Amino acid sequence: MTTLTQPAATTPGNPLARFARRRPLTSYFALAYAISWSLVLPMTFSTNIGLGLLSYALPDALGLALYVLASLVGPTVAAVIVAGLTEGRAGVAALLRSIARWRVGPQWYAFALVANIAIWLLAYSLVLEPGLLGAALARWPLLLSTFLPAVALGLLIPSIGEEPGWRGFALPRLQERYGPLWATLILGAMHGLWHLPAMPLLLSPLTPASVGSFLLTAVAGTFLYTWLFNRTGGSVLLAILMHASSNAASQTLNKLFEQSGLALPETGLAGWLVGDGWINTLAYGATALLLLALTRGRLGAAPAAPAPDAPRPDRA
Repeated sequence: MTTLTQPAATTPGNPLARFARRRPLTSYFALAYAISWSLVLPMTFSTNIGLGLLSYALPDALGLALYVLASLVGPTVAAVIVAGLTEGRAGVAALLRSIARWRVGPQWYAFALVANIAIWLLAYSLVLEPGLLGAALARWPLLLSTFLPAVALGLLIPSIGEEPGWRGFALPRLQERYGPLWATLILGAMHGLWHLPAMPLLLSPLTPASVGSFLLTAVAGTFLYTWLFNRTGGSVLLAILMHASSNAASQTLNKLFEQSGLALPETGLAGWLVGDGWINTLAYGATALLLLALTRGRLGAAPAAPAPDAPRPDRA
């Protein structure tokens, strides 16, 4: 087995590089969490932005700076650092090439752009509000005024700061070691738990049920990313586009309800589905199961090669 090495990664006095080479995924996730949480937790603990667990208020300029930094650094920066420690410049170059991999069929651009908004519109229409699809067709200018501008912004904040890490660095290594199914489950769980310090800022209401549905939705939604990544030859660019379109879809759906006058039920089964976010879990869970069935669990990955007789190095 051939490995790429750099002097910095093999220097006896560099224990960080030695550990990263032995445990690249462990190193990556630990660093991604550490960078992101160090920027988010000051907001979460503050009295004017977060839970007020500590008695200080963040100045507006500092709060904005932390928000922007937390959106741009973390998973991607961690990926660049660990790729450099483990594989040197060649590893960083390979990561950057995956971000620039744009030569894929136009159908994959369309899928990355519309998959999330289509899932949400269909789920909310079937379960809660049958008139939603008609309202969406009548208010199609929202695609131009709300959806596409939000996608454009989302390409930068937060997609470029996350996807080169989650999909560019972690997913290929997880799939190599565990296969597409377990790789997706692990990555989805790690991605969801990465949001924990920000959940007081993201979820309203913040309840055990809303946190649980958020985490399960993160895992289920990861199946779409894995399938798209595998079918596009490892294009992180398409994952960035899908991430941006997912955030834009939620903004557009909220705007659609505001403009159409449609009201989601707040009581009974429907209220439970909406209030705690379980409708998202069910919608993405059903999509994940459909993908698994259609791909026979491969999620677009090539058939696994026969395992070599020689023992494999620890890549966790």
